[in-house]
Amino acid sequence: MEEPRVSVIIPFKNNHGEVVQIVEQILAQDYPEDSLEIICIDNGSDNQITFPEDLKSRIRLLQENDHSNSPYSARNRGIEASTGEVIIFVDANSMIKNTGWLKNGVRCLQKENVDMAAGKVSFDFGEKITAAGIADALTSINMKQAVEERGVAYTANLFIKRNLFETVGLFEEGIRSGGDVRWTLKAFEMGFKLVYCPKAEVFKKARSAKALYSKKMRTGRGYYHTWKKEYDKVPWYYNFIRSLKPPSIEMKQLNPERYQPEFARKKLGVWFHLYLSGILEQAAFAREYFRNRN
Repeated sequence: MEEPRVSVIIPFKNNHGEVVQIVEQILAQDYPEDSLEIICIDNGSDNQITFPEDLKSRIRLLQENDHSNSPYSARNRGIEASTGEVIIFVDANSMIKNTGWLKNGVRCLQKENVDMAAGKVSFDFGEKITAAGIADALTSINMKQAVEERGVAYTANLFIKRNLFETVGLFEEGIRSGGDVRWTLKAFEMGFKLVYCPKAEVFKKARSAKALYSKKMRTGRGYYHTWKKEYDKVPWYYNFIRSLKPPSIEMKQLNPERYQPEFARKKLGVWFHLYLSGILEQAAFAREYFRNRN
């Protein structure tokens, strides 16, 4: 199959070392150099990023200043500047370990004859496996489940045909979380096809407890805006009340394929982080509800 021109879009803020690392990993992909465009968008970093000389000519560096700290506005600037037939989103703090990632994702679009392909997101625990990291891996970015059960996907690893943006529009401007879920759901409901692509895999670093709690509060605030658009929404307090009920110590509701057997010895710590992070997420949702109810 002919390789289409692709644009890889990477928003970032302050994590300069990670941006350089993932750019190097993308440039190492088994994909024609003249068909690859990499666009990095600075979303309000404290200091200007400096790329190594050998990378400067291989990327396009943009700024998003109107909506600082909104990765979706940054992604929109990347889309507007892009020239690829396929737009690919990946996070700056991800790692790409397989040189076939890019080609595999594009192949999913071509072979399945679909409009969107969501790649697999796995977790890297580094040298030390922590209970908070396990909780993060268990509850964050289950792309397969999101695609197959909800018809949505995340921009952590997402391949989209360019023409969709002409029909669906861009992401919501100025938001911090949840824009990818709402955009892909809108596209899916308009009849565009979405598939899960396990061969196009990226890795995320499992979070520390502090980072996990911060992330859950951010997603809680983002979920409010998704909830607001739902036609058959549950009462605002429903999920908060549910979150007060401790999760089963067996954690049977979680996908057992997402953690390894040796994690069992950290079960109590994992349970604690799951419980507390769930409460924090719903508390953030409630706070956003009261901030916006007028």
